[in-house]
Amino acid sequence: MYEMIQQKSKELAACMPSNPQFRTWIEQSDLWCWLYSMFRVSGRKMSKNSIVAMVAGELRDDAPLSAYALVNNCKSIYSDMKSYISMQADLDVRMLNRWAGMLLDKPSADPAETLYRQNNPIIYEWELIPAHFREINAKLTELLRTAAQIKDPKDPMDKISYVHLEIDRLYPYGEDTAMVAGLALMYLILQLGLPVPELSVGDIEYNKMIAKYAEDLDREPFRDMLSRSVYNRLDVVTGLAKQAGENNYEA
Repeated sequence: MYEMIQQKSKELAACMPSNPQFRTWIEQSDLWCWLYSMFRVSGRKMSKNSIVAMVAGELRDDAPLSAYALVNNCKSIYSDMKSYISMQADLDVRMLNRWAGMLLDKPSADPAETLYRQNNPIIYEWELIPAHFREINAKLTELLRTAAQIKDPKDPMDKISYVHLEIDRLYPYGEDTAMVAGLALMYLILQLGLPVPELSVGDIEYNKMIAKYAEDLDREPFRDMLSRSVYNRLDVVTGLAKQAGENNYEA
């Protein structure tokens, strides 16, 4: 599947218009694809139209103030991610905690004290008993260090799936873990130079995938879903890029 993603990515690069409005659209759609995905996998009810409108800066009667705060926080995180990507920085625990703090409105010089869970829960929807909370920082640090050492993997979607699923399995940020694991996924996708996909699952399917991984460490279902989602997003963006290029030529 990743070969198809590579081919489609090359096709997109070849037809990418110089139109700055199109690149702005890509950035906005990166954000609403991520937000819509995270709202869905966390079981929160928010229409795609509302999210698209909020990312564009519009006011919506059906959107709570907390949703606007989340959108603004994600815009700041996205900009921060772009800066790290320009420096070719590998994802590490300091970066992830920084973004978690921005996402949750809990910026702190010592995020391990303020962001990580301080208990040892049973996660029933994932059929999971995570590691002891005092082990979180060491395990999360080691996970991201190990992932950073995997250079040029045969299938980067497998590496991204591994990082995302392992963060979920560690459950470091309590009930906000899935959204923060989504930040790691977004950064690793952007690091590949790909547009951020809209994950093709809701909360029920997502929870089943996490539960399966927690049981037998089988990441294939999640990896296949992620690969399809990335390809579908590339296909849409490529088609729109071709249309934008044709419009530029006609103008």
